Amino acid sequence: MLKEARVGTVCQNCLARNSPLCSALAGDRIEELFAIGHRVSVEEGGYLLHEEDPSTYVYNISSGVSTLERLASDGRRQIMAFVYPGDFVGITSGAFYSVSGRALTPLTACRWHVRDLEGLYKKYPALEQRIHEIASRVLAATMDQLFVLGRKNAVEKIAYFLLFIDMKQEKFDGHTDSFALPMSRVDIADYLGITVETVSRTISTLKRLGLIEVSQSWMVNLKDKERLRDIAEHYGPVR
Repeated sequence: MLKEARVGTVCQNCLARNSPLCSALAGDRIEELFAIGHRVSVEEGGYLLHEEDPSTYVYNISSGVSTLERLASDGRRQIMAFVYPGDFVGITSGAFYSVSGRALTPLTACRWHVRDLEGLYKKYPALEQRIHEIASRVLAATMDQLFVLGRKNAVEKIAYFLLFIDMKQEKFDGHTDSFALPMSRVDIADYLGITVETVSRTISTLKRLGLIEVSQSWMVNLKDKERLRDIAEHYGPVR
């Protein structure tokens, strides 16, 4: 269930305050962005947005983690992205969302009606420019994922994925090398286009090689990021 409230000065201390969208407006100008927004919250397992619903709103994630996912006609799921605080979602060139956003943890986000946001463009051209930049980054990230899915083997994919999550976590909480995975093995499999069994087997391989540690509570410690980067780029035979 999605809950809604007015955006307020609490946003000054928000994890997403320095995100690509909010940082486009400095000082008192940010208040105008707050004035037209709403803060929404979603329980774990709930949906922020639904595929094929009208693309009326855009969202900036404030806390929590969500998937962006699509369902194929045969019911199979493809996770397109994992989004973290500071990520901007809901941008689309069409009249309807092409993905659903499912909360992996309790999640909050700032929400704007597209028309309200566009109303600020004339006054603040930098805001419109920033929106276009964000859309370009989303496209670039999609291209990166297509490359990973199409050209890498399972071990390369998992190494790439762990480094990607490490980067996302570090971006908003400043941690280094250790993090909790909020997604399940099934989620990882549906993101990388491999089976759940392959996810488990590959994680075990990386543990055996001494490159990572994974606890029962799904905490990950990257013990050798340099080697993981080498593997993500090109993986040779296990030795």
